[in-house]
Amino acid sequence: MTSPLRHLLVATDFSAASEQAVERAMQLARVQGAAVTLLHVVPASLWEDARGLLAGVLDVASPEALLLQQATRLQRRADELAADSGLQVTQQVRYGRPAAELAAAAAALQADLLVVGAHGAHPIREVTVGTTAQKLLRISPCPVLVVKRAPAGFYRCALAGTDFSTPSAAALALARTIAPTAALHLLHAFELPYDGMMRHAGVEETTAAQYQALARERLMLDLDGWATAQGVAPGARTLHVSHGYAATQVETWVRKLGADLVAIGAHGKSEIEVTFLGSVSLHTVMSAPCDVLLQRGSATV
Repeated sequence: MTSPLRHLLVATDFSAASEQAVERAMQLARVQGAAVTLLHVVPASLWEDARGLLAGVLDVASPEALLLQQATRLQRRADELAADSGLQVTQQVRYGRPAAELAAAAAALQADLLVVGAHGAHPIREVTVGTTAQKLLRISPCPVLVVKRAPAGFYRCALAGTDFSTPSAAALALARTIAPTAALHLLHAFELPYDGMMRHAGVEETTAAQYQALARERLMLDLDGWATAQGVAPGARTLHVSHGYAATQVETWVRKLGADLVAIGAHGKSEIEVTFLGSVSLHTVMSAPCDVLLQRGSATV
């Protein structure tokens, strides 16, 4: 069983990318009958930089003035969306670090889903300090939908990656909620613990392929049982088991299937761990050509 969404929190900085996120959130809210809150964060670092660079040259508005200005602008947008949809649409403006403020607002509102654009209004800054979406992978108290395309209707093809963990099960359930009519594909990627040893030992490719085929057969049975346990009927799913690094396999299958939504469990690594070990969720957010749904959890990627 899938649970309806009751409250969506949407981040906007008035950029084109964030407007795509607003449009997708409103589409989901109409189907779910959910309330929507638009949130704009006046970045503390951006204001501090501007104050330092332009002091004595131009008058730089205070944070309070910026908050009032943006609140007025955001209220107009919220009123437009409410009038168009008939839904409850409210707005909040905060001052601080965008990712932290978004996470705090999501917790305070008990949001079921946080919707963000893939890139904001300051792409150069995001390249140097990391995008808000990436930071939210570590701190969001609720699932995050990273919108990377302008909505062209309802989702048509959803790919859910799984490592059989609780976060991946939750990601699958949420994908079925927001994309109930989409063709559903489930993917499990695997690497054998002795792959590297066989390569170094000069094991023939045919022998290695045999080991992979045996593992794939066993894992396909595991995936079939897991999907059934999650309540996905055999006729409502297509199963894929693929050998290789999980992040690469997710990207490959997204492109092969033409998926417009990919859902994965994001396991909440620290910034240092992501830097040195990599992250399937981070890789997917960066590389996938479609929207990415992330369900955070405490297990290790």
